[in-house]
Amino acid sequence: MLAAPCPDLGRRAETGRWGRRLVFDPGGYLMCGFVVLLNRPAGNGAPDQDPCATITHRGPDASGHAEVGGGNWHAALHFRRLAVVDLAPRSDQPFGSPERGLLVYNGELYNAPQLREALRKRHVTFTTEGDTEVLYELLLQPDAPRLLDQTDGMFAFALVLPDGEVRYGRDRLGVKPLYTASDASGRLVALASEIEPLRAAGLTGGVDPVAVAQGAMFLWTPPPRTGWHRVRVVPAGTALSGRAPQYQALSAWWKASAVAPVEDIGAAVRASVARQVRADVTVGLLLSGGLDSTWLGVEMVRNGFFGPAFAARPRGAAATTEPFEDDAPYAARVAHRLGLPLTWVDLDVDVLRRIPELVTTVEVPFGDPAAIALMQLSRAARDHATVLLSGLGVEELFLGYERYQAVLLLQRLPAWTRPALGATALLPGPRRYRRRADKLGRLLHLGARDWAWATQAYYSWREWEALSPVVGLEAVTERHREIADTVLDAGGTPLAALAECDRRLFLPGLNLLYGDRASMRASVELRVPFLGEPVVAASLGAVAEEQLRVGDGKARFRAAAVASGVPEFVARRTKTGFGAPVRSLLRQHGERLWSEVRRSPLFDDVFDRRAADRFVAEHVGGRCDRGLAVFGLFSAAVWWEQNAVGNPGRTADVLSGYEAAAVP
Repeated sequence: MLAAPCPDLGRRAETGRWGRRLVFDPGGYLMCGFVVLLNRPAGNGAPDQDPCATITHRGPDASGHAEVGGGNWHAALHFRRLAVVDLAPRSDQPFGSPERGLLVYNGELYNAPQLREALRKRHVTFTTEGDTEVLYELLLQPDAPRLLDQTDGMFAFALVLPDGEVRYGRDRLGVKPLYTASDASGRLVALASEIEPLRAAGLTGGVDPVAVAQGAMFLWTPPPRTGWHRVRVVPAGTALSGRAPQYQALSAWWKASAVAPVEDIGAAVRASVARQVRADVTVGLLLSGGLDSTWLGVEMVRNGFFGPAFAARPRGAAATTEPFEDDAPYAARVAHRLGLPLTWVDLDVDVLRRIPELVTTVEVPFGDPAAIALMQLSRAARDHATVLLSGLGVEELFLGYERYQAVLLLQRLPAWTRPALGATALLPGPRRYRRRADKLGRLLHLGARDWAWATQAYYSWREWEALSPVVGLEAVTERHREIADTVLDAGGTPLAALAECDRRLFLPGLNLLYGDRASMRASVELRVPFLGEPVVAASLGAVAEEQLRVGDGKARFRAAAVASGVPEFVARRTKTGFGAPVRSLLRQHGERLWSEVRRSPLFDDVFDRRAADRFVAEHVGGRCDRGLAVFGLFSAAVWWEQNAVGNPGRTADVLSGYEAAAVP
């Protein structure tokens, strides 16, 4: 049984009792993508078809393929590689042998040297310097689940054992993606790093209107939904096991155990950065001049880092009505202070015309324009660095978003006072505070069990009722309610419930997802040292209420950053998001574009066109700030036409083809 060849790469063949194994020599290692097809008949499909052809951006340096099987089962493993560590061709994937098992793996174990030494004490011998072999040998140990708890890294893996058993899983927080799908019978099962190979294999099934509705409500899709009925996200911090030939009958093989909390945040950050700054290729820093990226830069410099650093600035001035502060002056000041050469990336701030690219890149229903900035940064950085370090993840672990402060305040108020205070939140006020007051007013009229979803929603329950007659609020908020109820029923606080929802849904479903997609689309590895195991342990060193104060998000983290050398001018910056002038662009061009976008079948099949008309008009007319919600509707229309209708659609053509006038 032979996999399809890649004629541009050297190859070697090995013969085992499962058949012939064909592997292609890579010249690189790590940060990759893979596809595993279970029970697809050998030789099915075109003879030159590569299931990884749609994800070559995840591993442009090489590919590997293997097919194995037994009397009642068959497995085909396909792999793409991006060279980062151990650049010799000895860490080929699929890794292993038919007699012991074959592994495909995407990610990195940052404490691989320590794990290697622990395994050597068990008389395990190694033939490579890469961490693929470390993970492979670890997974074959009798106490492998316990050893997985000792890993510090980001990973998604699939291991096919000699008897046909398949074990697959993801790291604790879900930094690296992994999806699973099956055909209608449940016999043909597939695993993949992205969704497109599952679509190519005909395994996605029909579109999921609930996921599309969630993408509009939150601008992201809470896992495990993906937009397709038969595609699911593999849970973070979990490894599952399926036995041949019925791979859909799964059992839990590993569940990440609780991390022992530590109190010293500074020591944890130093340890995590020291591990993640190492690579056999050029490493770069994404620098915004904010607290998180600045602390990351401080620690990287302590570890001998001397650049390059990359900072974004808008290609044109952002409108003053936008609720963000320009990062560029802070990034320049921090780079000068740290002695780092700074490479400027001039961003195309006209994000409306980039919506089709955003939808294609992220794959699931999604509408956060911040991903567009990272897409442009990664593409520009690729000529200078293969690895980028980012400060992503701090807000969720140490409670930095404003919504945490709102819930902290609300849970201190007696329940009987909240409706009366909600009425005052509806009074007129300065425009810069209007959006916050509106959201706070919504929360005051809801019970504590609804705060987790409502703090992230772009519509109130009444607005949603008008917009979405097909998908109700209960379906859209199901996962938030499920997690929040579990925390609250166990005696936790509303703030703890919100933090748990963000860790399990928002972090992997938004930030980690677009971090992976945007960087890997440019064939760049994105590392997130603030999500390393030492820092996760430090985040558990205090209860939620001790992580922040009203008016001072992530106060505990901020104090540790200042003590570690982050300057005060950075530490006291107001947190802002990505500075794309979405609101201003839509006020200028929204009416013209909406006249075309509203014709999308999405507003026949899922959303009410007249309700959407009203929300767009409110924003264009300046009566209400609905810029991001309207951006989400534009994104949903493109997604629906690409995936439900089955072609790129007129909405994508309209958005891609328009040219905005310069933003004042």
